[in-house]
Amino acid sequence: MKYDINKELTRGAKRTLNDFKTMMFTLLSEKSFEEITVGELCKRANYPRATFYNYFEDKFDLLNYCWLWLTKEIHLEEYQCLPHDETLHIFFDRIYDFSKENRKKIHSVFTHNSEIGYMFSSFRNFMNSQMRNIFRTCSDAEKSIVPREVLADHYSNTLLLIWQWCNLKNQDCTKEQGYEYLKCLVGNM
Repeated sequence: MKYDINKELTRGAKRTLNDFKTMMFTLLSEKSFEEITVGELCKRANYPRATFYNYFEDKFDLLNYCWLWLTKEIHLEEYQCLPHDETLHIFFDRIYDFSKENRKKIHSVFTHNSEIGYMFSSFRNFMNSQMRNIFRTCSDAEKSIVPREVLADHYSNTLLLIWQWCNLKNQDCTKEQGYEYLKCLVGNM
């Protein structure tokens, strides 16, 4: 990303980033990621292309920013030092609540973007990398005979599998049922 989002953002930068993020999600709810162009993003967001390129390299960079925004929205960074079973539980809890609050939008996005397309693959890879980062700082993971990266990918993939089942497959799954599924699939939580 061209713009340093780790520094204090101006109101203008916050607004611009929010507008591009919002427009990306709007367009994803109308068509597949592969069909979206930077020109269309800019036109629909009412920004010149030059402004887009001040912030992002390309539409892939913007999509990564959307995933970063999501991790901030669910406060992923807040539980990096917890035991990994607790981390998974809290992660599921927050992503479940976020999904319930945004159910129509999420369903629309995944209606136009298949599970084998770039957008979902990008989301899965991003979440795996976030879970790996959490496990790198988690002292509890040192006790496991399984390498941290494998454990992180397993937890992340299991969480995403249950999230898909609860939200994308139109299953009426409660949060408590989701926890039970996690316990069964992850093992000795």
